[in-house]
Amino acid sequence: MTPATDALTPTSLRRAEEALLPYRPDVDGPFGAQQAGHAVRRIQFGGPISLRHEVEAWGPVRASVELTRLDADTRDHRALLEALDMLAGVEDLTTAQSIWLTRMLRSPRPFEEKLAVFWHGHFATSVTKVQRTRLMVEQVDTLRRLGPGDFGTLAKAVSRDPAMILWLDGNTNRRHQPNENYARELLELFCLGHGNYSERDVLEAARALSGWHESAGRFRFIAAEHDGGAKTVLGRSGSLGGDDVVEACLDHPACARWIASRLLRFFVHPEPGATLIDAAADLYRAEGHDTLAFLRTVFASRAFYAPRAYRALIKSPVELAVGAGRTFTTPLETKALAARLESLGQSLYSPPSVKGWDGGQTWLNTATLIGRLQLAATITASPESDDAVDALLDDQLPDAIRSTLPPPGSRRHVTSVMSLPEVQLA
Repeated sequence: MTPATDALTPTSLRRAEEALLPYRPDVDGPFGAQQAGHAVRRIQFGGPISLRHEVEAWGPVRASVELTRLDADTRDHRALLEALDMLAGVEDLTTAQSIWLTRMLRSPRPFEEKLAVFWHGHFATSVTKVQRTRLMVEQVDTLRRLGPGDFGTLAKAVSRDPAMILWLDGNTNRRHQPNENYARELLELFCLGHGNYSERDVLEAARALSGWHESAGRFRFIAAEHDGGAKTVLGRSGSLGGDDVVEACLDHPACARWIASRLLRFFVHPEPGATLIDAAADLYRAEGHDTLAFLRTVFASRAFYAPRAYRALIKSPVELAVGAGRTFTTPLETKALAARLESLGQSLYSPPSVKGWDGGQTWLNTATLIGRLQLAATITASPESDDAVDALLDDQLPDAIRSTLPPPGSRRHVTSVMSLPEVQLA
């Protein structure tokens, strides 16, 4: 059921569909440093000026492919991953956070990590209740591996994920005593959005998921605890199991709309509008819920490069730190960085609730603004030769403000630029 947030007319829908057509340089607008920098920040956290120059040469369509490549690899990267994988079983949370931040900062596939951060906030699960860091790391590995692909495959894997089962009390969901916690969040937060299911759907889905348990850190189907009776979920009837519930969600028209809207809000604009969401939902559905295919179209689109999308998102603490680190290729002590990010409101593997991080304006308050200034000093431990105005702001800064900054190449230059309000925006 489509929320009546605005009038959906054929004209408005057509305009929204046109907004998802490829952006045409010099026809729809310019494609220079500003647009290329925008693409690098939104898709890959950020990057050096040399990458922005490559994006300018590629143009929007090729850039959407090149910046989302999942096969980019180097010998150094393989050695790094092998070293990090040796630590994957650690139970120390700070170490685990440090490992993930290292991947974000040094991976030649940063889009893969940024999309994993998105799914981590979408399928929000916290170590504070799970109490096993290794299971949280394994969950994010699943999000990283399956997140670019088919949403149904991802949702089925998350439904079997041991950390998720512990987080939403799957072990207490039994044949004669169904626990509705996971079923409710699967329908509302993970697949459909509020108002697109009934309480009866929740109960029946819980029955279908009964017996999906965790044991010794692994998924276990306990047949004796599964309710094999007839059920009806979202209009689908039979002796349903957990996979059938996910399939019923995928068939529901609200699913594509909900996931497309979440992706638009994370990557494009905090308020994309109902007409654009509807067009994006049609696209996501047409792509068979293939997230990478959907995003590649979005990242090449007029909507993505529209003036209203530029600097429209407030960077999360992770985006701010990793973006600056990748822009200046600055060596960072990631354990200390993990602690600083927690003080700014974003502790990896520990979102505040099943709804994830609220984001947007909630990232900014008196305490976090001070913390962001302190973070700027951490990022710039060594002087950088690049002009930070060019690197971080696509050389878009009024001369009156630029004239007040320390000269490029000085220790204080990058710190001063990092402190500007414009840098807090993606």
